[in-house]
Amino acid sequence: MINYRLAIKSELTELKTFLFDHGQNPWNYLPVTGVDHEFNLVSQEKASILLAIDGEKMAGFAIFYHPEVLPNQYLQYSNQQLAIYIAEVVIHRQLAGQGIGHKLLSLIIEQAPDFGASLLLIDRHEENLASAGMMRKAGFAELRTFVDLERRDYGSRKTTVMAYQLS
Repeated sequence: MINYRLAIKSELTELKTFLFDHGQNPWNYLPVTGVDHEFNLVSQEKASILLAIDGEKMAGFAIFYHPEVLPNQYLQYSNQQLAIYIAEVVIHRQLAGQGIGHKLLSLIIEQAPDFGASLLLIDRHEENLASAGMMRKAGFAELRTFVDLERRDYGSRKTTVMAYQLS
């Protein structure tokens, strides 16, 4: 059975290693400086990590930014609403396709009102069908797809931004 909980600061080094071990693929943009920034936000309690634990084994996690640190490039999608940005969803390679990512997204959606957020934003490589399916299953809708040469060096080199609007 998989349990879900927020990460604590003493787990951050292990989680960063897990991200690079299980999140590296042609679809993902994981520059060390960007990942360091995300984990610094978690250390400063401006972002959170929701963990999925299978017994004693890490099954996956999601990093989400609190509304006060919504990255500037996502402000155009927020329509003046407080928004959570989901920066990473990474699942252990041996556990992919079992609904863990969907559950992580669903739990972040449930927690959004606790942060005053009425909108959740996430992005993916346009051609990453596994991520697209996970996001759609959780209720996210596509907002925009654009050429993103800075972050994408594979396939179409496009990013798709998706949103979940709370009622």
